[in-house]
Amino acid sequence: MTTILFFSDGIINALQPYQQYQVAGAFHHGHDVLPQVKNLCPDIIILDINLPGITGLELLTPLKKDFPQLKIMLLSMYMPSDVQLGPDNELIDAYVLKNSGTETLLAALQELTAGKRFFDPTIKNNNHHSQDKFSQQLKLSSREKDIIRLLKEGLTNREVAAKLFISELTVKTHRKNIMAKLGVRNLAALLKKI
Repeated sequence: MTTILFFSDGIINALQPYQQYQVAGAFHHGHDVLPQVKNLCPDIIILDINLPGITGLELLTPLKKDFPQLKIMLLSMYMPSDVQLGPDNELIDAYVLKNSGTETLLAALQELTAGKRFFDPTIKNNNHHSQDKFSQQLKLSSREKDIIRLLKEGLTNREVAAKLFISELTVKTHRKNIMAKLGVRNLAALLKKI
């Protein structure tokens, strides 16, 4: 059985039907990662690039140095080229795009469990955020940009939460923050503005 440590409780639902994976624990802040890896000794860690406190990118070097056997999967909405990572990067064992879905996540876990590396097959040369004028103009976090993109696609809070492997409450909190930053009072006004 493969033990997994990851950044969001939402991944539990995706992995629940698969008995070969045991969830060792979850973390929500970058500062929690190294102590939890030391205490729980997972086989695989799934990191968000944009963790609060210490980012997933900042954690790569200390994780590989202190836990060389640990398999590291990055899960992100951003293309690897936008964060200066490529398939030959020795610090990561897998890179998966959040919008690829559960099947790709499971494929990555299967490859890691077999001792192989995995690079999301849907990765293209350009990041969908890089051409987004709205994203360039506003000072929104990457997670807020992801939520706006999914809301524009017509997804509900619950559907956004499932896509991003976060809780519905977290989506609602982000929506509230986005609306405050943009000076709008409801979703209709937000969608008009974007």
